[in-house]
Amino acid sequence: MTIEADIRTPLQTTLSTIAANVYNGIPEAMTSPSIVLVPDSPYLESTLINGSTTKVKINFLVTGVVGYSSNAAALTNLEDLMIEIISTMPAGYVVGDVSSPTPLEVGTGKFLTSDLQVSTYYTD
Repeated sequence: MTIEADIRTPLQTTLSTIAANVYNGIPEAMTSPSIVLVPDSPYLESTLINGSTTKVKINFLVTGVVGYSSNAAALTNLEDLMIEIISTMPAGYVVGDVSSPTPLEVGTGKFLTSDLQVSTYYTD
């Protein structure tokens, strides 16, 4: 059992039903539209139960990324993507707030991004 196998990969698989590239970590090259799973801060919040079982709350940012060539269209596309991410989140995840849109330039690409706060639990 690992966080990778039990938490991040299943979340990536679930979100891959959305018409976007889904990355289980920060990609080397950015494409649009994309969904990127990023550790939040604090990332792991641990609780020791009965001195033998460790339960960890795992906090993620699910970042939505869309192309940024037209302000109005980019904002609409980002809103649609973030709503679709929220609607697709699997059972067992606590869904928080969505951050305000932020422009991002990677190489020659221009993107508009927003982060959705999510958390779940892992027991080792």
